[in-house]
Amino acid sequence: MKLDIKNAALALMVGFTLVGCGDDTTPDSSELEAACGITACTEVDISDYEPSNLGVDADAKADTQGVELAIRELSADGVLDADDVQRAFEETGRNVSDGEIRALRAGIMNPDIEVTEEARELALDLAVTANLPADEAQEILSGVSFGGTEVPTAVTELLREARLAGAIAYDVNEVNSDGEGIWSPYPATTPPTENMAFDYTEITPEKLIEDMEDTDVEYNRIVGVETATTSWGQEYKRARYERGVGGTGNIMAHYDEVYHPDIYARGRSGQKWANNVAIMSDGTIHCLPASRRSERQDLILTNPHLSRGKHLLYNGHLDVREGVVTGIEMSGRLSKRAAKGKAMFINPIAVLEAWGFEMSPNLRIRYGNTGDGVPVIEEGTGLIVQDPAQN
Repeated sequence: MKLDIKNAALALMVGFTLVGCGDDTTPDSSELEAACGITACTEVDISDYEPSNLGVDADAKADTQGVELAIRELSADGVLDADDVQRAFEETGRNVSDGEIRALRAGIMNPDIEVTEEARELALDLAVTANLPADEAQEILSGVSFGGTEVPTAVTELLREARLAGAIAYDVNEVNSDGEGIWSPYPATTPPTENMAFDYTEITPEKLIEDMEDTDVEYNRIVGVETATTSWGQEYKRARYERGVGGTGNIMAHYDEVYHPDIYARGRSGQKWANNVAIMSDGTIHCLPASRRSERQDLILTNPHLSRGKHLLYNGHLDVREGVVTGIEMSGRLSKRAAKGKAMFINPIAVLEAWGFEMSPNLRIRYGNTGDGVPVIEEGTGLIVQDPAQN
């Protein structure tokens, strides 16, 4: 889709990107009236998405058996210590499968084996940083979020246990052999700057309360679309604003396909954030800004943009009214992978609870594609796992 500009020559479509003003630069304040193009990433129905190479790795079973054998050999004396765990983990090689992680967990949980406290702690640390770059892993182990927030102990422990149980941390830009996105049809291109900085998009109970109690904050509120004219006489569509006062503690859906002069504008209901959500590898919860535009103004932001060079544990939609979480949904491609047992995901409700969010008593996870059924929570691990009906 293109921005609604009468002179189509102003917009150049290049792959996913519709670059505005004839180049790839962001207009400065003196050029805000320029009719810069934006790619519209529509929330399309992807219920039939089935890339060819999303099946289980043919070597995964053998690799899992290798870890199981290593644990049996290392614990032959009835004890599993930190050195044993390190050696067992090395059996997984560079990329750790969920089967290998779960084999390691089974060894740690085996009642017939004495597991030292150092061994258990090491297993949790190795699991929570599995398959992550060294700098990202170091940030996670620091206990301070990407946005600079101290991560609560309850969140850290949940994250470590979930990852040891097999919860995946994924790169949203990963593609299959055909070049199709495995986790999303949309790219992740936005850096963590301005309204996409980690501390701006990070959602905590305290930030929602702070927003609700801020009765003096003033902002532009998105209320519709208007026609504007460039200095050279070209008409184009841009967001129409009205002045708003007072925070709301809301996180609600917002989508439009027009140019935004103010990337910090709030939604019609005074929401600071749109309901596009991601749980990041550090256990933090992030939502897109309500305008769904970054300083680049090149794309309409979608869930993958929240990654900003980091891995995700979950993405979908989160609805909050006056600080209370009322809805949580898993994105389409994740829904299909979870339902068919292609990957296991952390339970977002458990993450919300660990952070201390106030939640509606009837809150339930739902899949983005209704054809995938109802998310199945595995007893004992709390992970979202395969639906037995889809064996």
